[in-house]
Amino acid sequence: MQKTVNKVVNNHPISGSLSDYYFYSPLPYQDGKATDPFLLLHHHGPMTLPPFNSGMPFGPHPHRGFETVTWIISGHVVHKDSHGYHSRIDAGGVQWMSAARGLIHNEYVEKSFKEEGGDLELLQLWINLPAKLKMNPAKYTGLQKNDIPVITADNDKVQIAVAGGSWNGHKGAINSLTGVNAALITMQPDSKADINVAEGRNVLFYVLRGNVTVNGTTAGDRSLVLFNNDGDTINITTSSDAIILYCDGAPLNEPVAWHGPYVMNTQTEIMEAMRDERMGKFGFYID
Repeated sequence: MQKTVNKVVNNHPISGSLSDYYFYSPLPYQDGKATDPFLLLHHHGPMTLPPFNSGMPFGPHPHRGFETVTWIISGHVVHKDSHGYHSRIDAGGVQWMSAARGLIHNEYVEKSFKEEGGDLELLQLWINLPAKLKMNPAKYTGLQKNDIPVITADNDKVQIAVAGGSWNGHKGAINSLTGVNAALITMQPDSKADINVAEGRNVLFYVLRGNVTVNGTTAGDRSLVLFNNDGDTINITTSSDAIILYCDGAPLNEPVAWHGPYVMNTQTEIMEAMRDERMGKFGFYID
């Protein structure tokens, strides 16, 4: 049975602190239950930064209580954190970070990119952790394009890069702490893809670009497709080149206390996170 589409939400750009840098914010959506355990999705770009740009408008900052997954569509991102993880991931790769009990990290581009300019496009997704996992040790994994399994369909006109969990039985690069399935789907014109969704799981379906039809409903560039929690199949067809972020996960159904870079279950835990970061319990970021 096909899952029924509840709504298609189109997104508009939000300017960053730099005039050349902008992003879209498909999540959070006002009905958090529809997307639980997915908290936030930012689509940075696509943009071409000029020579002598200021790079990404972020500095070192803390996190606790959730995971971040960053897909590099074009360009590159360097990750460095207070636990000693440090890597540069290029186009086609993924950065999967479990902040859990806390760390301080920075995301930036190389000095040469600031000097020369270039194309940059990223997706960053925040995935909530259940209360029992929020105080796990922090962990980071950097995956280059060749580290991520790619499943093909429809005579190779569809490619599915499976970063986390699995895709129709094919194992991905990472076993998510919460069993989330996460994949980036690239489709050629006049192609189709079918997805099997386990009962009771919520779906994150974001069209970066392309004109697609999903379970009978059309969606275009920068569209978030929201589904009802019913059915077990998603059928996609496209008349153009398309890129889609697809994730599914079991809803946590837990209270959410959210303050900036901290996502916990109670306001008391938020205050504890802020105190712990000030006391150095997240580690110390060294530039």
